[in-house]
Amino acid sequence: MSHGSLLAAVSGIFTSWTIAYKWKFGQEDTYFSFLSLAHIYEHLMQTLAIYFGGKIGIYNGNAATLIPQIQALQPTIVSLVPRLLNKLYEAVHNGVAKKGFIARKLFEYAKKTKARQLQNGVLRYDTFFDKIVFKKLKLMLGGKIKVLTTGGAPVTKEVKTFTRYAYGCPLVEGYGQTECSAAGTLTLPWDTTYGNVGGPAPWSQVKLVDVPEKNYLAMNDEGEVCFKGAALMTGYFQDPELTAKTIDSEGWLHTGDIGKWLPTGALQIIDRKNEMFKLCQGDFVSPIQIEAIYANSPLITQIYVTGNTERSFLVGIVVLDLPRFKQLPPVKTLEGKGKVIEVIIEKKEVKDAVILELNKYAKENGLQTIELIRNVHLTLQEFSEENGLVTSTLKNRRKILEDYFAPQIAKMYKEIESL
Repeated sequence: MSHGSLLAAVSGIFTSWTIAYKWKFGQEDTYFSFLSLAHIYEHLMQTLAIYFGGKIGIYNGNAATLIPQIQALQPTIVSLVPRLLNKLYEAVHNGVAKKGFIARKLFEYAKKTKARQLQNGVLRYDTFFDKIVFKKLKLMLGGKIKVLTTGGAPVTKEVKTFTRYAYGCPLVEGYGQTECSAAGTLTLPWDTTYGNVGGPAPWSQVKLVDVPEKNYLAMNDEGEVCFKGAALMTGYFQDPELTAKTIDSEGWLHTGDIGKWLPTGALQIIDRKNEMFKLCQGDFVSPIQIEAIYANSPLITQIYVTGNTERSFLVGIVVLDLPRFKQLPPVKTLEGKGKVIEVIIEKKEVKDAVILELNKYAKENGLQTIELIRNVHLTLQEFSEENGLVTSTLKNRRKILEDYFAPQIAKMYKEIESL
């Protein structure tokens, strides 16, 4: 990466925020930093803060106390990843569930009203519900927040819609990769639509190229996403062969992501060129998209979905949300008999109850039968950066997870005789 490429990406964000939207940023602004300092997303946002002369507050290393740290700093910009947006969403709703009947009903009515405004293209933070219902959520993030950003993975419609109105500021999403300084496309601050990652950033040209083996054709506005412009890397360090495979002779960076142009001019990411796998009946499935749905079930905190080309179904490694898990009837029964949790999670009737609950949620959120998991391994061990199972932006490291849980995956397939 060069200083120039990073500055091109930063100035692209600054242009879209301050010229298109008329936001003002300067020395009075503060950025809350907690993502890995070496990650391009964090590098980009810290450089942005320096670009307009703002302050940067770096968290103390304890992710369990993020909210109190944000409250103490009172930042104007906070950058999150989808998993943390999900955790915020769950924490808010768990808190509301403990309130009285009238407070719960008012909250639900406020949500419906604000969601309806978003559907009609209205984004505002000065309504009755903002001042009465959602004010506490804004204070939860320090009370001075101007913008939340997200990137690195898709955000579900439910969580994205809620985030756009609940914390008193717009949510901006970016799409890209390290090789193009992270921000190749940007959603605009006033955008209220869902299912896209915005349009080209000011620095970038974007085109879609044919992927005939998967029937994605540029003539149909579908294909592999390619970037060109000032924010691209110069190449991979001391690896000209890989560089030539990634950046073609005309200077286009090939991302490996499959995109689709929408009528609005926004880009939608619909697939991955190489991360789908084929089941034995010939069907292709996308584990990353499947995981994104399952991961929002309140019963779990993380999931890794995998398949086998010799079998017709998927299996999953599931990290449980312990309080929710303990509410399942078979778990309550076994706990009543004095069984410890390590024994309970191995019981077939418990696994069946988890699968039933997860697949009910998955079907309600659009997964097809072929995409549902048939068996699970339950664990309380979190996938973390420390144990190497996720990246610094909390994405699953698929190959490492596959190797780490190889015995459990083999066991899950052995337990089901049918192909």
